[in-house]
Amino acid sequence: MIFPRFQNQEGGAEHKRLYPKVFKKTSTQKLPFKTESVKEFSFLELEMATNGFDTYKQVGQGGYGKVYKGVLADGTIVAIKRAHSGSLQGQNEFFTEIELLSRLHHRNLVPLVGYCFEQGEQMLVYEFMPNGSVGNLLSGNFKRPASFSMRMSIALGSAKGILYLHTEADPPIIHRDIKANNILLDFKFTAKVSDFGISKLAPARDCEGAESHISTIVKGTPVCRIL
Repeated sequence: MIFPRFQNQEGGAEHKRLYPKVFKKTSTQKLPFKTESVKEFSFLELEMATNGFDTYKQVGQGGYGKVYKGVLADGTIVAIKRAHSGSLQGQNEFFTEIELLSRLHHRNLVPLVGYCFEQGEQMLVYEFMPNGSVGNLLSGNFKRPASFSMRMSIALGSAKGILYLHTEADPPIIHRDIKANNILLDFKFTAKVSDFGISKLAPARDCEGAESHISTIVKGTPVCRIL
């Protein structure tokens, strides 16, 4: 069964004018960098995984777009983050997140399964985190109270993920948006740092010991650039 496509075309013409090389006539668009460790999904695959992006499959929403729970053809349960159509900031965050997460692997980072970059669509596919975020857990509306030992385990896991980014990743990465809603929890309540859209590479020291700044494709919004 093929589901109808739901697309908001607002802003699409301006987006194509600003990024003419990205919007080719072919159905599949190319990333501005190479990655082989994550899968490239078609729009149809993700459309079918979410029953046509059914409202009942939606599990979250933010400035970037909407998040859906999906089931891939092989039965894998995933979270699919779909950007608002025509979002310039969304495209920047999309590229950054793929570039970083495709080469970062740690127990306390949310795993990126793949992406879709087809006909103006920008979607990121992650392992599904059934226990939501730390923000949900602390809201008081969670299905069960968090014990002291659980809170300590989550805090320690979050710290380990951030420590990996700052000291073990090569080159180190500054997340720049650590908050309760960006720490996700898997089925064992293991903390997973997520949302790398405005992250950047940390300043590196050259052979003489002086700092030489290295950044990713983007540095986020103008406000984030001055932080």
